[in-house]
Amino acid sequence: MSKQGYIQRYLLIIRLVRNNRYIPLSELVRKVDDGLAYYDDTGDVGVSRRTILRDLQEIRSGMNISIEYSRQKKGYYIPEDEDQISDIERILEQYDLMTSLHAREELASFVFPEKRKPRGTGFLSPLIHAIKRKLIVEFTYVKFNNSVSSFRRVMPYALKEGRGRWYLLAVEIGENVRHAGEIKSWGLDRIRDLIVTKERFTRNPAIDPEKEFKDVIGAYSKEELPVEEVILSFSPKAGRYNEAFPLHSSQETLVDNDMEFRIRLRIKITYDFKQELLSQSRDLVVIAPEHLRRELCEIYRKALERNGGG
Repeated sequence: MSKQGYIQRYLLIIRLVRNNRYIPLSELVRKVDDGLAYYDDTGDVGVSRRTILRDLQEIRSGMNISIEYSRQKKGYYIPEDEDQISDIERILEQYDLMTSLHAREELASFVFPEKRKPRGTGFLSPLIHAIKRKLIVEFTYVKFNNSVSSFRRVMPYALKEGRGRWYLLAVEIGENVRHAGEIKSWGLDRIRDLIVTKERFTRNPAIDPEKEFKDVIGAYSKEELPVEEVILSFSPKAGRYNEAFPLHSSQETLVDNDMEFRIRLRIKITYDFKQELLSQSRDLVVIAPEHLRRELCEIYRKALERNGGG
């Protein structure tokens, strides 16, 4: 079986255990065997109890996912406090989807994956290695608004996805560093010549990347920005989209009827958040705060002027 086949089997096991709480081993074996019939890279050999037990151990140790067995219920389950499961499952699903599509030439005539992909994803593996082992990394960085590159030396803490791009969250090292000791974001698509050094660093326990970016959309979080209450109204059609794909984890539905879909968010109003709102301008009314409404109106006005509509 190919490496892709093993990953597809692990993903299938995670899905089955997650969606069938306290699933017995015999049922898990049967459903995995049935599910693998839809894949081309898993081989024709059926799975056994021993295979599934070995896979469960690999998932626990290699992916750090706690699939546990309940003697009382006589089945396997994932504890409800396993917050990292959704992220791991999403990454596995993306891998599963992309490798499946690109590996099968016969799908090219009726399956069309997105061709616009961000640069820099090749740095994900070495950066994950550096983060896990607390190794300092060095790279050349080029900003969007500046063609001049600069050398950076950082302590990597985490990786974050935002609006289709990946970002390194790290603390910069150096004598003349602005905002020394603070977590910063670097787009992987603008990193060049990445080097993972052998120098170790000690993580600052006061730095919590997840907490730092809890109140933002995207990968930029300015500490001085306040968390604000934002109330937005959408058309019913756009509302169905935003209900299925929420703007932010704080999203709360206030009105959902044939006239409008209204939500409330507790969020920092960052550039990425405003870009998300602009992408839905046709169906959006900003109810609060007033300064956000005025700022978006000013953006619309300037856009009209640039395009000859003012």
